[in-house]
Amino acid sequence: MALVMGQPNESNTLCQRIQNLEREVQEKDKALKQEEEGGVQQQIDNMLERVPETESYIQGRQRHTQEQDGKMQHVLVRPRKVNKIEPRHLKRRQRDLRRGLQAKKRQRALQQERDLALQEAEKKEAELQLAEKRERQAKERARALKQERDRALQQAKERTRALQQERDKAIQRAEERDKQSQERARAFNQQRDRALQRAEERAMTLQQERDRALQQAEERAVALQQERSRAIQMVLEGDRQAWETIRVLKEERNRVRKQAEKTDQEADERDQRAQERARALQKERETELRVAWEKGKALQQERDRALQRLQEIDPLLQPSTLGDFIKECHASLFSKLTIEPNAGRGSDVTTTNIRGKWQPEKVMQWTDFLSEQKLIFDKVCEVFPSELRVFPRPTTVRENGTQIVPIADEKTLERFIDVSIAEPVKNIIKQLQSMDKLGRVRRGPRDIGIDFVIHADHAKPLEIDTTPSLPIEPEPVRTRYCIYRAGTTSMASATWLYVWEPAVPCDLTIQHLRAALRPTATFGEVAAGTEGLAVEDVDEISQSVATAEKRVQDAISKTYRNMMESCLEFGILTTGQANVFLHVNWDDPQTLYYHIAEPALDIAQAPEGDGTFLSAVGQYVAFTIMALTKRRKPLQERRMEVFKTLSKWGKPSKLSFAEHVNAELRSSGPRKGDCDARSTKTHPTGGMDEDSAPDKPYCTQKCLLGLVQGEYLDPKCPNVTLHCQGGAVEAGHPKRHPVDHAEWLRLLREQFKKSIDVGITYQVVVGARGALFKVTLLAYGYTFISKGTVSGHIQHLEHEARVYERLKPIQGRYVPVFLGTIDLRTMDKDFWIYFETYVVHMMFVSWGGILFHIHKDGMDPLETLHDVPWVDEGVRALKAVHNEGVLHCDVRWGNALFNSETKGIMVIDFERAELLDATGSSERDTRKEDGLRKTDKQLQIQARNEERAEEEENEIYGVVEDALGIDSSDSSEMEDSDF
Repeated sequence: MALVMGQPNESNTLCQRIQNLEREVQEKDKALKQEEEGGVQQQIDNMLERVPETESYIQGRQRHTQEQDGKMQHVLVRPRKVNKIEPRHLKRRQRDLRRGLQAKKRQRALQQERDLALQEAEKKEAELQLAEKRERQAKERARALKQERDRALQQAKERTRALQQERDKAIQRAEERDKQSQERARAFNQQRDRALQRAEERAMTLQQERDRALQQAEERAVALQQERSRAIQMVLEGDRQAWETIRVLKEERNRVRKQAEKTDQEADERDQRAQERARALQKERETELRVAWEKGKALQQERDRALQRLQEIDPLLQPSTLGDFIKECHASLFSKLTIEPNAGRGSDVTTTNIRGKWQPEKVMQWTDFLSEQKLIFDKVCEVFPSELRVFPRPTTVRENGTQIVPIADEKTLERFIDVSIAEPVKNIIKQLQSMDKLGRVRRGPRDIGIDFVIHADHAKPLEIDTTPSLPIEPEPVRTRYCIYRAGTTSMASATWLYVWEPAVPCDLTIQHLRAALRPTATFGEVAAGTEGLAVEDVDEISQSVATAEKRVQDAISKTYRNMMESCLEFGILTTGQANVFLHVNWDDPQTLYYHIAEPALDIAQAPEGDGTFLSAVGQYVAFTIMALTKRRKPLQERRMEVFKTLSKWGKPSKLSFAEHVNAELRSSGPRKGDCDARSTKTHPTGGMDEDSAPDKPYCTQKCLLGLVQGEYLDPKCPNVTLHCQGGAVEAGHPKRHPVDHAEWLRLLREQFKKSIDVGITYQVVVGARGALFKVTLLAYGYTFISKGTVSGHIQHLEHEARVYERLKPIQGRYVPVFLGTIDLRTMDKDFWIYFETYVVHMMFVSWGGILFHIHKDGMDPLETLHDVPWVDEGVRALKAVHNEGVLHCDVRWGNALFNSETKGIMVIDFERAELLDATGSSERDTRKEDGLRKTDKQLQIQARNEERAEEEENEIYGVVEDALGIDSSDSSEMEDSDF
C-alpha cells in the first residue's frame, strides 16, 4: 500500500521533470534554428554580393575573347603583321588564363565555405537529435513508471476481483444448494399433496356411498312403516275392502313382475338370436371371401398358365435376360433417336459464360477406358445367369419407345435420356444389388440404389434464402448428377458418383466433338486460334466451325467445373448421339481425360459379341459401377490446394514446376492403379476416414465444464488418460487440466491451421443453418461437437454464442458447455461438405446427447416414465433456460436430447432464441430492478414473455410424449400412479 500511495508523488515529480526538459529542448531548438537561419542568410548574402562581380568578370572575359577572335581574323587576313601582334596576344591570353584560375580558386573557396556551413548545420542537427533522444528516454522512463504503477493497480484490482469471484461462487453454490433443497421440498410437498388429495377423494367417495346406503335404508324403513300403519289401520277398522285392495295390488305387482321377467327373457332371446345371426353372417361372409379368394387364385393361376403359354408361343411376352434387355433398349429406344430438321434454326444459340471459371489446362485421350469398362461389364454379366429372366419384357420396352420424339430442344433431350438410358440403368443396378449376394461387383448394403437427379430441383444444405434484385435466367440445359442413396436419404447425405451434362445434338454434333477434342492441342487455345483464322483467312476455316468448337469447349469446361465443385473424378457429356466420358486424377487435376463413344457407330463396327457392351446402356452401367467402386475424394487440404492452383478461362494456372513435371509424366493417360496407389480413403461426403483416426468417445459435461472454469478433471471422462499426458502429470497436478481454456482454444486453432483433415469428421447431419462435426484436440484427446456454417449464416451462430454466454450458469446440466468459435477464413481455409457449400465458421460445444426416440427403442413407454419422469425433466430444463432470460422459440423433438451423464434432457439449437432484456422475466426483474416500480409497458412486455415461456413449457409436454409414443391421458394416469 505504501508503494501504491507513494506512486502519485513520484509520478508528479517525473511529470514536472519531463516538462522542464521539454521547455529546455524547445528553447535550444529555437536558438539553433535562429542561429542556423542567420548563418545561412549571411552565406547567401555573401554569395549574392559576389555574384555581380563574377558575372561582370565573365562578361568582360567574353568581350575580350570576342575582340581577340576579331583581331585574330584580322591577323589572318594580313599575314605580314603576324610577327608584330602575336606576342602581345599571347600575353593577353596568359593574363586571361591567370584571371580564370583566380576565378576558379575563388569558386572553390566559396564551395568550401558552403560545405563548412553545411557541416555546422549537421552538427547542430545532431545535437538536436541527441536532445530529442534524451527527451524520448525521459518519456520512456516516465511511461515505464506509469506502467509499473498501472500493473500494481491492476494486480490489486485482480486480487479484489478474484476475491469477489470466489465470494460470488460461494454465494452461487449456496443459492444452488438452496434451490436444490427447495426443489426437493417442493417435489416432496407435491407428492404429499397428491397422496392427501387421493386419500380425501377416496374418503369422500366412501362417505357418499355410505350416505346413499343410509338414505336408501331410511326410505325403505319409511315405506315399511307406512305400509304397516296402513295395514294396522285396515285391521283396526275391519275393512274387508282394504284387504281385497291389498290382495289386488299384490296380484297386480306379481303380474307386472312376471311380465317384466318375460320381457327381459324375450330381450335376452332376441339378443341371443341376433348374435347367432351375426355369427352366421360372419361365417357366411368368411366362406364367401374364401371362395372368392380361391376363385381369384384359380383365375390368377389360369392367367399365369395362359401367359406362360403365350410366352412360349411369343418370346416378346417373356421377361428378358440382361443381354436381351440391353439389346432391346438399343434397338427399341436408342435407335429411335432422331433430330428435328428445323431444330436450332432461326434461334441464337447461346453458350455458358465460362470466362474466369475453372477449365482444364489440357485434355488427353483416355486410352485404357474400353478395357476397364469391359472388365467391369463382364463381372456384371457373371452375376446374372444366361437363363435368368428378371428384366422387363420386350413389349414393355417397345411401349416405352413410343414416348420418344425427335429431339428439338432441351425438354425432348431430357425425355430421351430418361427413357432410353436413365431408367434402364437404374433397373439393372437395382437387380444387381439384389442378385450380387457374394459381392463380386461391389460389397455393400442391398437396400441402396442409384438415382439421377437434377441439382437445380433440390435445395442445397445451408442454402441462404435470398431474392435476387434481377431475374436470373435458367440454364438452357440443366445438369444432372448420378447419386447413390437409400430411398428416404436426403440429398446432403447421398453419395455423389458423377456429373451428367446434357447438350442438345443440334448444337454439339459428333463432328464438332471430334474436331475440338484433340490430345495434341492445349485446351483453350483451339477456339482462340480458330477465331483469329476466321477473321484473317476465311479460306482455311469458317467462323461457324470456330463457333462450334467454342461451344464444345464451353460444354467441357462447364462439366469440368461441376466435377471440381462436387469433388468428383468422373463425368459425362452427352448429346444423345454421342457420349463423352470424362475423368480427372486428383494427382494431376489440370489434365482432363476423355473418351468419345458413339454407340450406333461402335456397335456397327464392333464384333457381334461386343454389341451389348458398346451400347449406351451397357457403357453407362459399366461407368456407374466404375464410379461407385473406384471413386476417390480428395482430403480437404488437398482440395483447397487444387482449387487455388486450377487455371481459369483466360488466366494461366498456378501449378508449381514440380507439379508441371509430374503432369507431363502422367500425360499418357491414367494408368491402371494410379487412383489406387496413392488413394486416401475418405468419408463418402468428405473429411477424414474413420480408419485413419480412432473413434474416440465424447468428453463428459463435467470434464469440459471444468476445462472452461479452470477446475479439476473428471475421472469418469472416457478420455481422461489422454488429458493427463504430458504437462499435467509433470507439473505435479494429475487432477488438473493440462491447459487452461484460452490455451486449449489456441491449440485447436493451431491444429486447424496445420490441417483440417485429422481430428475433425463431418457427421452428415445438416440443419437449417448448421452442419454437425465431431472434433478432437489431438494434443490432449478432448472430443466434442462442432456446429459449422457457411458465410451467409455466421450471424446466426454468433447470436447462438451470445445465448450460450447468457446460459453459462446452467451449462453442463440443462444445455451443453460452450467452448468457443473459430473462423476458418482467418486461415484462408474452408470445409467442403456439398456442391458449392463450404463451411467457414465453427462453434464448439460439448456433446448434448442422443435423440429421444432413439433411446426409447425397445422400451415400454410406461416403464420409461416409471424410471424417470421425462416430461418433468423436459419442463425443468426449459424452465432453467427461461429463468436465465432466454426464449428458445424452436421447441421440437430434435432439440431435446437425452443425456446419459445427467440422466435428463438437454436443450440445444439456440440460433432462433431470443434474449430478454431487464423486463424479460419476473425473477430477473426482481434481481435487477431492486424493487423499483415498473412502467405499464414493461409490465405488458413481462406478461407477454411469461405467457410465451408458459406456451413453450406446454409444448415440451407434447414433444416428450410424442417422442415416447404415449397419449396425454396415459401420461396423466401414470403421473397419478407414481406417487
